[in-house]
Parts: sequence; structure tokens; C-alpha cells
Amino acid sequence: MEDDLQQLLEQYLTAPGYEPQDVSALARGMGIDSRRRRELRELLQTWLEQGRLLKLSKARYALRKPTGGNVTGRVIRRDNGKLLFLPDEAGRDALRSLSPAYDGGALLLPEHEARGAMDGDKVQAAVRLHRAGGASRRGRGARRPEAGDLTLRVRVEEILERGHNRWVGIYQSDGRYGCMMGDGKTAPERVRLTTPPPPELLPFMSIVVEPLTHPIARTEATGRIISVLGWPNDAGVQMTTIIHQYELPDSFPQDVLDESAAIPDSLSPQDLLGRDDWRTRCVITIDPASARDFDDAIAVRRLPEGWELAVHIADVSHYVQPGSALDREAARRGNSTYLPDRVLPMLPPRLCDGICSLRQGEERLTRLCLMRIDETGETRRAEFRDAVICSRLRMSYPEALAVLEQRGSSGDAEVDTMLAEAHTLAQLLRKRRFDRGSLNLDMPELHVVTDDRGSPVDVEQEESDISHQLIEEFMLAANEAVAHALNARAIPTVYRVHEAPDPARLQEFAGQLQSYGIPAGTLATREELVRVMERIRGHADEPLLKVSLLRCMMRACYSPKALGHYGLAKGDYCHFTSPIRRYADLLVHRGFSRLSGSKASHLPPLLSAGKLEDIARHLSERERISASAENEAEQKMLLMYMEQQCETENPRIWEAIITAAWGQGLVVEIPVLRLRGFISGAELPGASRWYHERHADCWRSFDGACLKPGDTIRVVPVNIDPATGFLDFRAHGV
Repeated sequence: MEDDLQQLLEQYLTAPGYEPQDVSALARGMGIDSRRRRELRELLQTWLEQGRLLKLSKARYALRKPTGGNVTGRVIRRDNGKLLFLPDEAGRDALRSLSPAYDGGALLLPEHEARGAMDGDKVQAAVRLHRAGGASRRGRGARRPEAGDLTLRVRVEEILERGHNRWVGIYQSDGRYGCMMGDGKTAPERVRLTTPPPPELLPFMSIVVEPLTHPIARTEATGRIISVLGWPNDAGVQMTTIIHQYELPDSFPQDVLDESAAIPDSLSPQDLLGRDDWRTRCVITIDPASARDFDDAIAVRRLPEGWELAVHIADVSHYVQPGSALDREAARRGNSTYLPDRVLPMLPPRLCDGICSLRQGEERLTRLCLMRIDETGETRRAEFRDAVICSRLRMSYPEALAVLEQRGSSGDAEVDTMLAEAHTLAQLLRKRRFDRGSLNLDMPELHVVTDDRGSPVDVEQEESDISHQLIEEFMLAANEAVAHALNARAIPTVYRVHEAPDPARLQEFAGQLQSYGIPAGTLATREELVRVMERIRGHADEPLLKVSLLRCMMRACYSPKALGHYGLAKGDYCHFTSPIRRYADLLVHRGFSRLSGSKASHLPPLLSAGKLEDIARHLSERERISASAENEAEQKMLLMYMEQQCETENPRIWEAIITAAWGQGLVVEIPVLRLRGFISGAELPGASRWYHERHADCWRSFDGACLKPGDTIRVVPVNIDPATGFLDFRAHGV
């Protein structure tokens, strides 16, 4: 009888979908009558003592899975120096079964357990359950350990793949051949060089080193110089350094260039077969003034019951065939990378700047998403076609804005009329999106303007005005329509996925809002979050609070599953509108062929779920690397620009927000630059003297002025620490 109960209990606890239950629920679920419940309790107690069970909160029981296992993942080194282990998807699933408390995030990796693993390395790690603190005490009267007492411990067993195949740092003439001093993250802090340096190399120049051995315990890293970049303070050298640090491809293999050279730079009659002809219709592009490649074009027509919206996207898939050298290189790169002084494109210039770019007055092949939208902003019908266009006009955002605000004309009456209708439709779509819970996280975009030598000369702030919103809403509508159709027909593709934010982070954000006097609730629902964003709008600290909210959000990624986009409040969503610069969009275009009725001979093969999973993971990682490189490059250029401003007689004046009032002065942040700094009490303006009022957390002047956290103040930079980016400011009026 006891054996039968053991077998029944094990089957019940291991059944799919089992959730931890207490004794009463277990007995009911197993069909055990009251006479045998005592046996069940005794068996549960025995299994607890044997370590086969976990006793969770509220006396709920779960079968303890194996005490550990080897999982694969990536090592990450944070800016504070801590090492973390981020398991891959299979590893996360394994760890969730190992510990119900595991939240799917990164785990702390002690330095002595890393076995020489560095930032970005792919490793196999042993993860074990460990009793924390006093939970390991034994003896009579000791409390029985529960799930909350158990933590996951990580130890690297094997380094499968190095994250960095080259190191960048500063040369120093120390030792026989010298050494390289790295940043401690993308390169070891010190690398001993094993070959003679080239004659042009001088101390404190930037160099690129090929790793020969990696640092393990007290063993020193070694390497050999493969390139001398130059003086690290030169703008061009800083950008080249970033390219090497992130191992971004800055040239194309010869076979890729050969394939692109063989592509004609004009269309043939064969190219037009089976395509809708839009060459005589009013189709235009609207892009930044500095844009060189044009992915998308639009056409809008008013109908009695609403609008017809045509979104044309460059048909890159016509030229980049699966398995070709072009395709392999585009997949490897994943996306284009945009640095302040250059672009590292996904496709060779002959394609991205040439035959694939929807340039004014030139015939180009497109994928067309043709939508019928009613007066409420709902898409009633979406059709998908292959097309050919000849763009009527290439407009910049400022030019389009001038027409929309009736300050100017495009020179074409039909274009002006279409833009007015497009604006009406776009604002309707935008209102509908926000009414449905989309989060308005728009932030001004910052662009560092460089001269011909790559040095920063200005900083421009680009707001999301109605011309930007027009294109944004139309692209969102097309992305959603294509994703919905692909999902409805079960056509394998990659979706753009954005998970719900971490509740713990939202709780911290709610506390921050309350410190600003903004009621926040629990932020447990989207409705609460939307209401809070309405309260933030127009607040003096709106930029800072939006940045804090963005940090609560999960990173968007790619997935073969349509898991929805939290930020946009959309169930089905994919990237369809930028195939020139994103490989994910190119994959979506290949699925689009089955929507648009392309000939069977032109249909690319369908990819397996496993292959799509691997591609989606790779593209998400490539996007993360590009974003990190772009952010670092922009930050370096920004600091270089501010350093120049510190030395000029008439520095630029910035709007800053006071974040703290110390006895020595004020801590401020320039939200648009995301730079922090300090104003000494001696640098506060006016003829009257200032003093720190500690109990009121502010600075006051004898003529009645007051400066406190949350106030806005105009500042000019006077000094900068290039290593930390921390600035000293002088107040410019109050």
C-alpha cells in the first residue's frame, strides 16, 4: 500500500502543469480519502528529510528537481566590475525547474568561479542550489529550509566561445616588448606583449592586440599587436577603437562585392512581371535630411468611408537570395550600425544606396502593404502585393513639416493635398494607439554633427514633430498588418517582441514617483501606467522620469513566436519596413512572398522553428551589440564636444535639472544629453551671496532666490573629467 502511495504521489507531482499545493489540495487531487491522509503527511515528511521535496510558502509542496546541472549562457561584466552569468533560453527553463524562485534573469558569477571567463564569452556553467546563510544550520530545533533559503550558485566549467577575438587598449613601454592597458571589460586590464612593437608605435597610442592567452587566476594575459590606431584623443581614432572593441565589420568580403557588382543598376522588363504598376501615381518618401538610403515610401488617398494607405517598402529580397554570399554576410551583420561620423551598412553601397533605395525619379521594386482604414482608425482590409514605383518626390522632415504647418509648399499641389490627408490619418491612428494603451515614451533624439575630419562641431536635438509622427504611424500600421497576416496563415517568420516590464522595477519606479509627489498606485496594470504617464507629462522632471521608466522596460527582441509588443500595445507585430538596414525585415519579406501571390518559383524555402529560433537569438544579440557601440560612440563624441565647449569663450547654454542640493553645491543633470555635473556654491549667479539651507534641502540667496531639487537652471560647462564624463558647470542666471 505504501509503495502504491509513493508511486501515486510521484506521478501527481511530475504531471504536466502541476502547481505547488498543500496537503489538503494534494489529497483531493490524488483522490485520497481522509483515512489515508496521515500516511500522505508521513510520506511528505519523509521525502522532505530525504531532500526529494521542497516545502514552499503556505506549506505547499513541489518535487525537487536534480540539485543542479550544466547550462550554457553568456558572461556579462557590468560597469561596476561585477560578473554576471546570463543563461540561454534552454538554460533558463532548466533553472526554473531547479528553483521555482528563479526569475529568469542573470546570476551573480563570483570572480574566483569564472575560470578566466570575460565579458561576452559563451560558457558552460554548473549551477547548484545552495542553502543561504543560517539555513544550513543543523541540529534539534533548527528550522527546516524552505525555497526562499536556497540560492543558485554558478561556476564556469568550460569556455565555449570567446566574446572578443581582439583587444583594444593603450600601449605602454613596460617590460621587454611593452604591454597594453585595457578597460577591464572588453579587454584585460593588462596584457603582456610577446612580439616587438612596430617602429611607429609610441607610448600612450591606441593599439589592437590579438589574444594569445587569457588571464586565469594570477596568470597574465598575453598578445601580439596587429594594428596601431593612433592617438586616443583623435575623434577618428575613437570611432575606429569602438569598431575594433565591438568587432564590427567595416569592410565586405570580395565574394559579397562581386555578387553586388553583378546586380544591374536598372530594372528589366522581366523584373516587372506580376507587379502592380504605381509608377505614375503620387508616391513620396519622407526621411531625415541626411539620409542616403530610402526604405519606405507612402501614398494616401481619401475615400468616402475613410482612407487608402499604401506603404511601399524596398524589395531587397528580390536581390538578396537565401544562401547567397550577400545573404550570409547580411545575416552575419544582422543590421547596419550608425556611428556619428560613418555608417557600417548591412548591405554593400551598390544595393543600400543604389538599386534598393527608393530614390526620387528612379524606378524601384517594392513590397506593398495596401490598407483600407475607416473613420475610426481601424484597418478594415489589408492587401499585400509586389509593386514597382517611381518616387514623385524625396522630402526631408523639415520640408514636410513646413507643408503640414502651411508655411511652405512642396511645389507639387497633389503632394501638398496628399500630405494634408496623410496628417489627418496619422493623427487619428496615433490617438487610437494611445487610447488602446500604447506607451508614449518619445524622447528627443540627439545627433552629434561632425566635420570632414570626424570631429564634433555641434549637437542637434530632433523632436518627434508631426512629420515624424506621420511616417511612424504608417510604418507601425504596416508592421502590424503584415505580422497579423503572417501569424493568421501560420507562415514561419520572426516577430518583434516586447515583454511586460519587471514588476519589481515598476514598484521601485512607483516609489520614485511618490518622492516627486506624483501618485502612482502599484503600476500593476497597463491602465495605471498610462495614467501615470499622463501625470508625468509637462512635469519639470518629465525627461528624467521617462528615462527612469525606460530602465524598467524589458529590452525588445526577435522571436519566432508572436508574443506581442507591450510598449506599442499590439498583439501581432514584426519589423517589415527597413530591409535595407535590418536582416529581420528581410526575413519577413521572404514570408511576405506567400501573402503577395509571388510565383511558386520565386518563393524562398520555409525555415524550421529551430532555425528561426537561432536566427532570432543571433539578430537580437547583433542589435544589442550595435546599440551599445552606437551609444558609446555618441557618448565619446558628446564628451569631446563638451570638452571643446569648456575651452571656448562663448560656450553653449543648456537647460539642466537640479537633482540634489549638497553643502558644497548643486548636482544637476542635462536630460537631453544624459550628462550629470556639479555647480559649486561659489558658481551660483547674482550679486547676492548664496548659502546652503540643510533642513530645507536647498540653496538660498540673501535676495530671496531659492534653488532646490526639481528646479530647472541654465548652465554652461567649465570643466570635464573625460574618464568619468562628470562636468563642472557654472550657473547662467536663475
